[in-house]
Amino acid sequence: MSSANKNEISCLLRKYFSGTLSPGEKIRLDSWLEEREEHRVLFERLHNDTRFAEEYGVFRRVDTERAWERFREGRGLGRRRRIGTWVRYAAVIMIPLIVGGIWWGISSGRKEKQPLVAQKSLPVLRKTDVILELADGKKVVLKGKQEKMIQVGEKLVVKQAAGELVYSDSVGNTRVDTNILRVPKGGEFKLQLADGTRVYLNSATKLKYPVAFEGEERRVYLEGEAYFEVAKDAERPFFVVTDEMTARVYGTEFNVNTSSEDGVRTVLVEGKVGVTVRGSEREYVLKPSEMAFYDRGSGKVDVREVDTDLYTLWRKGMFVFERESLESIMETLSAWYDVEVFFQSESAKRLHFSGHMKRYEQIDEILHAITDATGVVFTINGKTVCVSR
Repeated sequence: MSSANKNEISCLLRKYFSGTLSPGEKIRLDSWLEEREEHRVLFERLHNDTRFAEEYGVFRRVDTERAWERFREGRGLGRRRRIGTWVRYAAVIMIPLIVGGIWWGISSGRKEKQPLVAQKSLPVLRKTDVILELADGKKVVLKGKQEKMIQVGEKLVVKQAAGELVYSDSVGNTRVDTNILRVPKGGEFKLQLADGTRVYLNSATKLKYPVAFEGEERRVYLEGEAYFEVAKDAERPFFVVTDEMTARVYGTEFNVNTSSEDGVRTVLVEGKVGVTVRGSEREYVLKPSEMAFYDRGSGKVDVREVDTDLYTLWRKGMFVFERESLESIMETLSAWYDVEVFFQSESAKRLHFSGHMKRYEQIDEILHAITDATGVVFTINGKTVCVSR
C-alpha cells in the first residue's frame, strides 16, 4: 500500500477514535476493513487498547531544561553553551503510532503476529562514500580518509587525502573540464579547488566546478549545503550559483544552504558577499553575521543579523538548534542519517527545541535527548523513524 494510503487510513482511524469521522469517511474506513482480515485484526487491537481512552487528547507539562542537562551529564558532554526550551506542551496521541508501528507487518503479508510498536531500535548506519563524476561520465568512489591519486583529465591528476580532494592550480595545456562531487545523505567531504578555495560539503549535496579557473571569473554550481573559504583574487570574483540565487564573493567565508523546503539561506561569516535572485538585477550586500534568506513561497529576500554558529558548526561535527521545530530538526537528522521520518502526531511537529551536540554514529543518541526532554517516542523500523508520544 502506498504511503499516501497509509496516511489516509491513519487519519481515518484517528478521526474514528476521536469521534470526528464523517459519514463519507466512515464508508471509506469500512471499505478498508473489508479488504483484508489483517485490517480488521488491527482495528480490533486498536479498539481494545485502553491507552487510547486514557491518553488521547491529553497534554502534559515537561521540565525541558532539567531533562536536557540530565542527558548531557549522563553522556559526559558537559554543560551546554546555550540552551533554550522545548515548547511546554506535548500532545499525547497514540493511535497513529500504533498504526505506523504495525503497518509494515500487515502490508508485507506476514502471517506471524507483529508487535504494535518495535521493541528494539535497529542501528541506522550512515553512508559516507562520495562520488566524483568526471567530464567523460566516469564515476570514482571516494571512500573515507583513504589516500590516492585520481586521473581527472588528460594531463591532470588530483590527490585525495584525509577526506579531502585537492586540485592543483597548474594544468598546463590541459582542456578545462568540469567535475561534479556528489555527497550522499549521511556523508560529508572537503574540497580544495584549483585557486586554493576550500569547500566543506554537507550531506545530500552536489557541487559542480571546473578543474581549473580561466577567464575573468570563478564560478561553481551548488545544490545542497556548503561552507566556502574563498581564496582572494581581486581580478576574478567568485560566484556560487544555485537554482534561485547567485552569490558574488570577494575573498570571504560564508555558508549557502539550498536544502530547506522553505528557501535558500546565505550566511556571511567574514568578508563581503552580494546576493542576487535569478531574473533580478538587485544585489543584496551582506555584512559579517548577516543572512540573506530567499523565500521560495513569496520570492522575496530578507536580510537579517544572525548567530553564524547556528548555520556553520555542522562543518565541525555539531548539530546546533535554536528554537527550531521538531519537524525542522527531524528534517536535518533525515538528511544526515539517511532515514525517512513519519510524524504520527501533528502536534509533535510544533514542539520547539534549542541545544547543540555532536553528530553521533547512531541516531539513537539524539532521539534519546529529545525523549528525555519531552516524552516524545521514536520507533525505528529499518530506515524509517516514526514520531509520536
